[in-house]
Amino acid sequence: MKTDTLDNLDEMDLMLITELEVDGRQTNTDLAKKIGTSKATARRKLRRLLDDGIIKVVAVASPPALGYRTVATMGINVRPGDVDAVVDKLAAYKNVHFVIISTGRYDIIAWMMFREPEDLSNFLRKELGNIEGLTSVETMINLKITKASFTYLASTNFSPQE
Repeated sequence: MKTDTLDNLDEMDLMLITELEVDGRQTNTDLAKKIGTSKATARRKLRRLLDDGIIKVVAVASPPALGYRTVATMGINVRPGDVDAVVDKLAAYKNVHFVIISTGRYDIIAWMMFREPEDLSNFLRKELGNIEGLTSVETMINLKITKASFTYLASTNFSPQE
C-alpha cells in the first residue's frame, strides 16, 4: 500500500475524493458525470485511490444507535520513552477508537465508547491500570457529540488550484 501526496493527485482525483466525502455510495456512472469523465476513467481512478490507501469508503455509524451510551476522551501522560508501547496497547482495545500521539498537556489522547458507565469503570480499573508507563490519566465523559466529520475536502471548499 502506497500513500500519495497532494503532488501526486490530479484535479480529477481531488474532485472524486470530494464527491465521495459527500456521498460514498455514489455509482461510478454518477461520479463520472460529476467530475466530467468516462465511467471507465472514474472506476480506474477510484480503484487506484483505494488500492494506494489514499481513501477508504466506510459506513460511519451513530454510537448511540448501536447502544454506546458512554463515550469518553482521555488525556494520558506516560514516562519518557514509553509513548509508542502505550499507544500500541491502547490501540489493541476494541472499545478504543482513536489514539493520537500529541504535544502539549497530554502525550496521548484516546477516544473510546462503552455501552454502560460500568464498562468504562471496568476499563479504567482493570485494563488501563495494568498498562506500564502511565503517569497520569484524565478521563472526560463526552456529554454530546455535536460534530463528527470526515469530509476533509468537501467541508473546506478545497480547490485543486490553491
